[in-house]
Amino acid sequence: MFRQKLQSEQPIVYQTLYNALNKGAVSHCYIFAGPQGTSRMETAILLAQSLVCEHKDEAFACEECTTCARIANGSYADLIVIDGKNSPIKIEAVEKLQKQFSQTALEKAGRKIFIINNCENITLKAANSLLKFIEEPYNNITGIFITTRLDSVLPTIVSRCQPLNFKPVSTAGFYQYAKDNDVDELSAHLLSRMVQSQEEIMETADSDSFTAARIYFMEFMHEYLDNPKSAILYIQDNAFKVKGSDRRKDRDCFKYFLDIALVFANDFFRETSSKDEEWNSLLKKAHEKQLDGALYLEAVSAARTALKKAANMLLLADQLMYKLSGGIK
Repeated sequence: MFRQKLQSEQPIVYQTLYNALNKGAVSHCYIFAGPQGTSRMETAILLAQSLVCEHKDEAFACEECTTCARIANGSYADLIVIDGKNSPIKIEAVEKLQKQFSQTALEKAGRKIFIINNCENITLKAANSLLKFIEEPYNNITGIFITTRLDSVLPTIVSRCQPLNFKPVSTAGFYQYAKDNDVDELSAHLLSRMVQSQEEIMETADSDSFTAARIYFMEFMHEYLDNPKSAILYIQDNAFKVKGSDRRKDRDCFKYFLDIALVFANDFFRETSSKDEEWNSLLKKAHEKQLDGALYLEAVSAARTALKKAANMLLLADQLMYKLSGGIK
């Protein structure tokens, strides 16, 4: 059940909504604000379900009945979702919303709900039209605005909404999400420190470039900690080439290699461990071999920055290996 996840990850948001639903004191408009990766849209759907579900589990919806399923899949007639992710939200979309909500509710519950995602991308003309709609709210209409940039939303909209701030998902939260979705131990450890959203975890975990980069890095570090020169030859021979890949995939592979290398540096300095034995053994070996952590981190960070604009990836890889050659005392 999503509400259990919400309670664990966003306890303040959960309790605020629980109290409002339990007391019948739901605001006419909310604005859910928080960084990418937080469950703002999922929470908006849960709130919408909880307003009309006939089989509530205490304050929140059951999330399992036909009505809840229809809200989740977008087939509930009295729920309108507008998203400004790919293009500005124009007045035509707002006027369509207003026209539909001026009519009698189509569903049995009689409650009308609208969700405006990426509301910071609403045009001024559309926003002004919407203000007239939410300034004098009707008892049977609930609006939910969603944004990653609260400071970019028109103050006139913010002032008419109850704000709920979503805290960033922690590394532990990302790790648990990866494990819950059957991502292997090492990948879960790495991705929880590399990504910005839960969606990115699964996308990256399924990427051939990431899988290849992880293999390259582990094999490289085994060689590097014993014989830096041999490790350089290993990288030059493999050249981050994924079988059957194009140039973009080669660059993706190198990017992931560098990202993994940065996670290693972070774990090295913080003396952090994971539940993966091979990763831990490499960290232990790096300390035993007196890895020059400062040199290693500077070289990898510089390569990661340069990759964004470097035309010759292989030359950049060679430069990285040259800098790292003096990292083992």
